[in-house]
Amino acid sequence: MSEVTEIKPRFYFVATGKGISKVSPLNALDNALRDAGIAHLNIVKVTSILPAEIEERNDISLEPGSIAFAVLAQELGKGGEIISAGIAWAHGKPYGYIMEAHGKKGAEEIRANLERMIKEVASFSGLKLNEPRFRIEQLKVPRDFYGAVIAALVFKT
Repeated sequence: MSEVTEIKPRFYFVATGKGISKVSPLNALDNALRDAGIAHLNIVKVTSILPAEIEERNDISLEPGSIAFAVLAQELGKGGEIISAGIAWAHGKPYGYIMEAHGKKGAEEIRANLERMIKEVASFSGLKLNEPRFRIEQLKVPRDFYGAVIAALVFKT
């Protein structure tokens, strides 16, 4: 049987951003990542478990080109659309949870979705979760532009 490498993060930070571009949706996404302060990272999307002993730190610095694991919500849009992306996270025992939501809808609807999602996961999993926290980014994409919004919980080992 082969061994699996265990990578357990000790810290995390939360980042949100929005961006626009006249050139492409990808450029808008790059601008949203830049606005969030994480465009210099190679982001690997992971699922939604928050280790019990993890600590939130806002002073985390990662070198350009670093591979960073993150729970990421993103939405792309075009001129005239309202787009939003958000995350909710709650510490808990034996571990916490992170949920993400996105869509061509406003921040209020995204938050309501996240509230329902985190309540359901707590109910079905039997986890004892603390009060959830939320970060949501919304953008009304200007006419003749592409737009992007992101919300990410980024891990650091």
